[in-house]
Amino acid sequence: MERLLTVMSWTYNPSSRNLKIFYNNGLTELYHPVPQYIYDNLLRRHDKAAFVKKYLEYDLNFTRIHSA
Repeated sequence: MERLLTVMSWTYNPSSRNLKIFYNNGLTELYHPVPQYIYDNLLRRHDKAAFVKKYLEYDLNFTRIHSA
């Protein structure tokens, strides 16, 4: 059975445009460059994991540069 992935917290640095996302399974991902409007939309979404997944699937605006 697949475990539900939930965004626990995140940090955003507007000057470097790095978005770091922390998930409930212990995974941490760093994305760059994340435009300010993407970050603003992330804050408005209830299901943040689904929002991130949408942008990853279509690779519209940012790429994962680190996953731990």
